[in-house]
This record gives sequence, structure tokens and C-alpha cells, in this order.
Amino acid sequence: MGVGFRLAELLFRQKLFNEGLKGKANTPLIVSYAVTKACNLRCLHCHVEAKEALANELNLKEAMQVIGEMAELGTKALIFSGGEPLLRKNFVLSLAEYCVDLGIIPAMLTNGLLLNHSVALELKEAGIMAVGLPIDALDPTDHDSLRNMSGSFAKAVNAIKTCKDVDLEVVITTMALKDTVHEIPKRIDLISKLGADQVAVYDLVPVGRGKDVMDKAMSQEQRVNLIRYLQQRQESSEMVFTMSGGQPLYPEIASAMHKANDTKPKDLLLKEFWVHNAVGCHAGILYFSLRPSGDVYPCTFLPVKVGNVREQSLSDIWHNSKVLNELRQRCLLKNACGKCEYRENCGGCRGRAYACTGDYLESDPLCLRDLMQEEGVYPATVQRFGWCVG
Repeated sequence: MGVGFRLAELLFRQKLFNEGLKGKANTPLIVSYAVTKACNLRCLHCHVEAKEALANELNLKEAMQVIGEMAELGTKALIFSGGEPLLRKNFVLSLAEYCVDLGIIPAMLTNGLLLNHSVALELKEAGIMAVGLPIDALDPTDHDSLRNMSGSFAKAVNAIKTCKDVDLEVVITTMALKDTVHEIPKRIDLISKLGADQVAVYDLVPVGRGKDVMDKAMSQEQRVNLIRYLQQRQESSEMVFTMSGGQPLYPEIASAMHKANDTKPKDLLLKEFWVHNAVGCHAGILYFSLRPSGDVYPCTFLPVKVGNVREQSLSDIWHNSKVLNELRQRCLLKNACGKCEYRENCGGCRGRAYACTGDYLESDPLCLRDLMQEEGVYPATVQRFGWCVG
């Protein structure tokens, strides 16, 4: 199908003004929808512990109803995930078409195992505008080990090539870990050779099965060095990067570096998922996660149920949830995050704070305040954040 009028208008406006999504405060501009908990992989770091499908996953009628409510609330981008969303392929295709009709950008995260040429064409025809596919290591054996399946690297590479063959936009997701972050430059070389120039780097958050592998998370020094490297790489190769897993202010750090060096990033589709609001962690503020059974979380990395769309309207959940309203009041943040001058437009990662302390209002133990100050990213200069979804 073609791009619907309202979606075409949104994309044109973004292109004309060279900016991403914009919306009023407390509007769920971006939503991630895990369409199933079933998965054909058992990844060691999976934040949702995907395995088997739930018995009570939303049906098509229910899902369309809630997506209609999203549109009424102002949602502009919906990312289908799982589990593995292609295990419910026809379900996703129908919902993608509905998103296009409503003026919502549909995208999808997949492990690539089920993505062949005919499926890629179906996704493109349904209106899926970007597909996220993983390359988590330079050595196929290391990727397969993390994904817990032999041959998963080769299938991901084939899926990337297949998407490129049908002109379907690809964003490569890649996990940066303590023992593998050193290979990121060569990994990006490989990604570039595969024809992708948009990379979403994941920083491990201790959620789901990720709690069992937190010894593999990067050190703070590695994290800071990686951010600086990505910026340098972006300038020299015109690749575009974002960081997911509690680092939504990465685009602003990069923007400040570009301004200092009189350069700018390439104008690519990934910008359409940058949000022009000065809110760092957007959990429950400009984003929420819809789970397979209709549960609503503030963020996929913050597994605190705030309602269920079978029991309440989405509008009621969004506007009246105690948890969501607390997350919107940065004055309630505790300790270092509560005292920080970046509190209002950073806020730390609420998911990481909850995972590490059991309190979603506590301080995020990983802080980039020093880096932001060194790079001139002061509170008054913060204008946007990047998507941080799974």
C-alpha cells in the first residue's frame, strides 16, 4: 500500500524542517508494542525473557482498538517488537497498514530468522518504514553465543541484505559489552559494508535475563569512550548513531560535538525517531510500552504495570496512572538525580534505577553529567532525545 496522507504529511514536515517528532508534553509520541512473548531465540540478554507465547495475547480487533486510542492521544511512531514479531506476521502486517491509515510511522525490531525476500516485500508493502536487525559481534560465533543459537549471525546478515535488496530501510542494532566494545570500530565497518548506515548501539540494562549477565556490562570509562568514538565516526563517515538502554541524551551530546566541529550528521530516517522535546528519559512522559497481554509499562526496561487496556481505556491509563504521573514530576527524583541540574531534561534512566534499587524514582547509578559538561551540553541547550526502546 502507499503511504497514507496523514503519514505523508508528517514525513514531509519532518523533511522540510529537518527535525524529528514533536508533540505536546505528556503525549505518547513513541510506543513500542511487544506483539508476542514467543521467540525462536533464547538470547542471554533478553530484557523480556522471551520464550513461549502468552495464552492471552491481544487479538487483532483488540490491538486495532488500542492503536486507534494511541492515535487519539497523539502517537506518531509505533515499533513492533516481541519476542519475535514475525511469529505473528499477518497480525503485524494488518496493524502496520492500520498505522499508516492513522498517520503513525510503523517500524519493527526482529532477529531476522524469519525474514526472507517475500516477507521483506510484505513488510514494505504494508508500510513498515524501518526494520531493526541485530549484529552483536564481529565474530559470528560470539553473536551466536549471545543469541543462544548457532547460525543466527548468518541469518541476520542475510536478512539485512534481503531488506536492502527490496529498498526497505534497515537500522542495525548492536550490543556493546565490556569484553566486545573494543571491536565496535570493525563491527561498524562490517555494518557499513552490508549497506546500512544507521546504527543503534545498546547499553545493557539489568532487566529480564539481562540481570544474569550484568558482569558483561561496559564500565563507565568504556561507555564514555564509546560515545566519543561514535561521534568521531559519524563525522568521518556520515553514519548516524543512537544509543538505547538508558542513554537517550546521546543525540544531544553528538549535536554539541557537531556544533563545536562545524559538522552535522547525515539526514537519514533515524532522525524521524528523535523527539524534539527537552526530556531525557521519556518513560511515561512521551513513551510507553504495550505488552502482549495488554499490560502497559512506562518503558520496556521499566517492567512496572500501570494498567491493562482490556480493563481500562488507554487514555485513562495514560492520564491517571499514579506511576506515570510520578515519573512526570522530576522534583520527586531522589538523591543525586533529584539534586542534579540536568534533572528536568535528563532524569537518568528510570529503568536502570528501578533494576538496581527497586525504586523507579531513585538515582540512576550510571551518570553522564561530567561528559555532558565537558562537551558543552548544558541544560539550557538540550532540545531533543533519541528513542530508547526494545
